[in-house]
Formats: sequence, structure tokens, C-alpha cells
Amino acid sequence: MNWRNVALYTLLGLGVLVAVQIILSVIATVIGIAWAIASSLFTLAVVGAMFYGGFKLVSWYRGDNSAGAENGDVAGMDRGAPNQQSRIDALKERYADGELSDAEFERQLERELDGPDVDSITRERSREYE
Repeated sequence: MNWRNVALYTLLGLGVLVAVQIILSVIATVIGIAWAIASSLFTLAVVGAMFYGGFKLVSWYRGDNSAGAENGDVAGMDRGAPNQQSRIDALKERYADGELSDAEFERQLERELDGPDVDSITRERSREYE
């Protein structure tokens, strides 16, 4: 075999190996960049979900959302205010018509203003402190 052919084939083999290594490096770099972008987006999504969950948790704890309306929270009282006002107006009309005595009117009015969450013990304590 000719040393010249051996040197040529050696250089050609090294060139092919270098070319394959460059191609594989480019592919690995592209995959690495895609992985970095995907993991960054996933991290942003997780952090966003944590902030959203924290916000909803604080809102729920404070009673700022309408989901707490069934439990008598602040938001539920805002929606129930017109209904309470109509019941108070009905009490005033019954009192004006003479259907209710003074004591009965005051008792029912106090019950409407206190709401369903206040029990009789709390009502009595508030009377003692007045």
C-alpha cells in the first residue's frame, strides 16, 4: 500500500470525524437551547401558577371573592344588602300599619341588622356594653 494513500485516507477519515462532531455539536446545541427555552417557560408557568394560587388563597382568606358569599363573607353581605333593606322596609310598613308593637319592632329590626351570623349571646353582650 502506498503511504500517500494511507495519509490521504487518514486525513479524509479525520475530516469526516470532525464534520460529524461539528454536526452533532450543532444538534446538541439546538436541543440544549430548545430545552432551556422549554424549561424556562415551564418555570414561568409554575411560578405564575404559584402567584395565582397565592393570590386566590389570600382573596379567599380575606373574603374578597364571590365564592365566599354562601358562607356569609363580606362579598355575600354586599349581595344580600338589597334583600335585607327590603325586609327592613317591610318591618317599617308593618310597624306603621300598627301590626307590630314598639318592642316587637325593635327586636325584629335588631335581628335584621345583626344578621344570621350573630347569636343571642353576642347580641346580649353588645347590649351590656352600650
